[in-house]
Amino acid sequence: MKRTREQVDDEPVEVHDSGFMGPMVMFPTFPHNDTFVDSRKFKLMAGPIANPDAEEFTFKHAPNDFGVMDLKSARITANITITTATNVFLALTQDVALNQSPLRLGWKSREVLVNNQRINSLSSQENEIELINHLTRETPLFYKADEDITGCIHNTPGAANVSDSIAEMRDPTNAAHVNKGLGKRYQLCKRAVPFRCYDFINVMGDNKRYVVSSFEMTIRLTRLEKTKTLMGNAAHCALAKIRYNDMQIHIQAFKPKAQLMAAINTAMVQKGEEAKYYVRHFRYVPIAVANGTQKIYKNDLFTGARPTRMFIYIRTQDRYNGAHTLNPNRIIFPDIEFVGVKINEAFIEPTIENSKEAYINLRKILNRTYDDMPFNYKDYLTDYGFIAFDLSENKDSYNQILPNATSGVVSLEIRLNNGLAVASQLIVVGEFRNQLSCSYQTEARLKFAF
Repeated sequence: MKRTREQVDDEPVEVHDSGFMGPMVMFPTFPHNDTFVDSRKFKLMAGPIANPDAEEFTFKHAPNDFGVMDLKSARITANITITTATNVFLALTQDVALNQSPLRLGWKSREVLVNNQRINSLSSQENEIELINHLTRETPLFYKADEDITGCIHNTPGAANVSDSIAEMRDPTNAAHVNKGLGKRYQLCKRAVPFRCYDFINVMGDNKRYVVSSFEMTIRLTRLEKTKTLMGNAAHCALAKIRYNDMQIHIQAFKPKAQLMAAINTAMVQKGEEAKYYVRHFRYVPIAVANGTQKIYKNDLFTGARPTRMFIYIRTQDRYNGAHTLNPNRIIFPDIEFVGVKINEAFIEPTIENSKEAYINLRKILNRTYDDMPFNYKDYLTDYGFIAFDLSENKDSYNQILPNATSGVVSLEIRLNNGLAVASQLIVVGEFRNQLSCSYQTEARLKFAF
């Protein structure tokens, strides 16, 4: 039977707001000197300024009428030193090194407020969310060139627990020195050698549009546990600490031409229009799994919300809790028989039955069919073994529109070939696309509450 004109799909199509500032969207297509007349760098100083040992650092941007900010290119910088509890340099024999990317993966939580409204999902495992972000969006060709600037030096992957090794970490010429990445980071920041670190900071959920500087903005970063930020001899690390001096966030700002600035002011101040931005959020769901468990079923992971992508992995409880002698970023691929995700009781394709299927599916989801993967298959098994699922109807994971469906009961089923050898944590990270709206001197608001 033919469909009649009156028949419609069961699921309505989401209507997407395009935002009010037409010229703002077109900025990238304009020659720079035809759009902007001035530029400057906003430097947000970390507070408390005089306390490099603080557990929490706060950065504040005061509203001003300069123009627009490029938050996609925001940088965080600090002078990092490792000392004893009394601020004395460590002894030459101390085996203590920073873990990877101290200014990106070194935070327990990251809170961003725009006009006094929090705009990101708050998690106590921000480091793991940023790790997934890093592994799914960057390749060694991108980050290795800057490793001495960002500290993004991975522990050396491989079998036989290479990335957990601390043997002879200070002596790269010793045959027992197998964890080359740890050794490089030791040389980068050690006794009497401070590390001036620069890195990206995700301020506004990877928003690509310019943000007007008249918005008030606050960023709060809370330190991660020391057992996840320092690696080496457990006794040596326990007596050491990380100090962050002269910490700042740098934001590039531009002053548009007078005609464009007047149009922006008319829209925002006089007409009360809202600026709209596409952003990405994450939900982190840890599930404790007992020793000997062979089958895991978890219903309604995100309490009725449906992410666009999901990332799943298993960590031992010891690694999840943190230990100076364990690489906190290592993800060992589990011995799976079956992994499947359901939406409203129906499995989505593909379901995963082994590591090779998982790796092929990851390549597809990351859109790396003709590009380099972040890691090869062998390293995927030993150090980067997370499983990805794309739940969006539009399989282009990098587009900037909202998904057609934002709700649904998302469930997970995992069957293992053998029971878990130790107590572990099953980690599920959901990636959500959302729309942030904000007008002049009013609280920011999100279209969906995930």
